[in-house]
Amino acid sequence: MESLQARVDSFLKSKRIKKTSKSNSTSTTVKWPHPASFNANPKTLGEAGFYWVPSWEDRDSVACFLCYKELSDWNEEDDPFQIHWEKCGRSCAWAMLRCGLSQDIADDGSFVFLNKGRLPTSKMMEGARLRTFGANLWPHDADDGHGASSEKVARAGFVYTPHSKGDDTVTCLYCEAALGNWHEDDDPMYVNEPSLRYKVTHPHQAGTREACR
Repeated sequence: MESLQARVDSFLKSKRIKKTSKSNSTSTTVKWPHPASFNANPKTLGEAGFYWVPSWEDRDSVACFLCYKELSDWNEEDDPFQIHWEKCGRSCAWAMLRCGLSQDIADDGSFVFLNKGRLPTSKMMEGARLRTFGANLWPHDADDGHGASSEKVARAGFVYTPHSKGDDTVTCLYCEAALGNWHEDDDPMYVNEPSLRYKVTHPHQAGTREACR
């Protein structure tokens, strides 16, 4: 479920759920129970890292593809990004990176990092980005000496956002640039320059600075 489309698609298909007791077993087919008008809809839930895992007791239960946290009982006004951030912001890389992004955006849309630990260049954020590549998921880690190893790509500011198994698409969550088809001699630290740089506001200086590395 590393793919956003796979997570979204999980809400669009009917699923079979089962209730088992000592005396008998009952099953039924269910659909995602909430209308598209809910804040927590297939698109927003998928972007927040969730896919649909219904059970007999919780027909709207979802799970995070990265930390496996399960949440249910969604109300119309629930914000999946905010809830994932509040529940798992310290332990889940996706909650920290994607769902916590709103913590760093000022009213004018610029990035303001009041918490220095959330600076894109901080070790905490670099480590969180690296965890999105998982274990044995990034195809180029199998190639010794490849210029676009998961560590180098994460250090350059990207998270792993594959479209399918084995795909090497990555995304910068700050400028939303998505890049793929990495070659052995690529240097991820420079592919964002100069046209794909993003601007961030640092709390200890006035104005903005370019920080896509």
